[in-house]
Amino acid sequence: MLISSDVKRRIIGVMTLIVIFIILGALFLREQPMSPELRDYNIQAQKIFENAKIQFENMRNVILPSNIKLFVYTKQQAVDRWGKAFSSLGTDSVEHQENIYKSLFLMAEEESLSSAVSEWVSSWTAVTVGNEIYVIYENFWPWDILNAEATLIHELTHVWQSGLSSPDNYDMNLAYNALIEGDASYMADYYITRHNTVHLDSKHINDDTFPLLPSFLWSSSIYPNVPNTFTELNRFPYVYGKIFVSTLFDNGNWDRVNRCYTQKTAPSTTTQILHPDKYFTGEIAKNTFAPTPICGNWTLINSKYGSSDTYGEYFIYVMLNNWLSNVSAQNASSGWSGDSFVYYENNQDFLLVWDINWSSLQDASEFNQAFKNMLNLTSAKIQNDNNNVWFTNGRYLTVTCDPTTTTTLILCSTIQTAVDPIFFI
Repeated sequence: MLISSDVKRRIIGVMTLIVIFIILGALFLREQPMSPELRDYNIQAQKIFENAKIQFENMRNVILPSNIKLFVYTKQQAVDRWGKAFSSLGTDSVEHQENIYKSLFLMAEEESLSSAVSEWVSSWTAVTVGNEIYVIYENFWPWDILNAEATLIHELTHVWQSGLSSPDNYDMNLAYNALIEGDASYMADYYITRHNTVHLDSKHINDDTFPLLPSFLWSSSIYPNVPNTFTELNRFPYVYGKIFVSTLFDNGNWDRVNRCYTQKTAPSTTTQILHPDKYFTGEIAKNTFAPTPICGNWTLINSKYGSSDTYGEYFIYVMLNNWLSNVSAQNASSGWSGDSFVYYENNQDFLLVWDINWSSLQDASEFNQAFKNMLNLTSAKIQNDNNNVWFTNGRYLTVTCDPTTTTTLILCSTIQTAVDPIFFI
């Protein structure tokens, strides 16, 4: 079919107009100005960000990189970027960890670890990635100048901090984070102490869009879907880390804190964080090796740190404190001197092996009794006359503790015979 030149020109003209409209529309959408509220928010956030950099450099006597940038994220953007990234590991890693937590009664059967992570991320006030700082729009209140600048000083500390070596296990990673987050939290408190007059713009005080939340602390009561033990494990670097860094500061000011980064003398266990005297004396964990099953076709499942993991004193404390009093949990966990945790699977079945080393026979005895007291408070039912085998939710659990040794062996599996200590070497 032939088309006249005049028709061709008209078609080309219409197509050209369509292309122009598309381009103009795209430019309009890209260049569309922010709402006045968001524009004011960004201006205020950038203003206090610039002052926070000056304050940080003066307090720490260091020079920050010149290319640090501040961005504003919504809760949903934070969850999409960091929460969902973690939850995407749920096919394996998160499911394994959730199974471990439930086996040790740190989580209820109906609770979800991946859901807890997403809700935890949505509670953040700010986060640092490299030289980029992100503040969360719904949680960060830039007109509360003192707390907002303290938040940014917290994050600027992360920009400044030197990288630590890769942790060998969960406990070491928690200790590293305690130094990192404790340092940043102490810096924020240090700033607030030096500037103890709160500056608020009264016209924004009653704006419910911006809840006044400290950057480095968050309450699980606001986020009811987050298990209490998950909250306690995640708050450890901020609360106990800050106390640890405060002790370092009292023993040599910022030079003593800085030495943890520059001379590779970072704390290696949560015990050193909880008991700084053990850090100063160089007390480290004992090498501990979990026994190997000799029966069953078990496949070893590596943790993110290798074939075995170490959970440490604070993890044990949180596990016990979920059921026992704070004093009982502290006393029963404080004698920790090392542990080795190994996880196996066989089709739909699993087996966890946890060998814990204690500083003395008394420490071992105290933990063994506390652990049994905890089990008696759970839904687990005793299965034998020796009172060392429990069953609940399709899982069998045994506790073996020879009164002549300083070790405790905890086994848990969906198969009853798999938790018999005679089948291990």
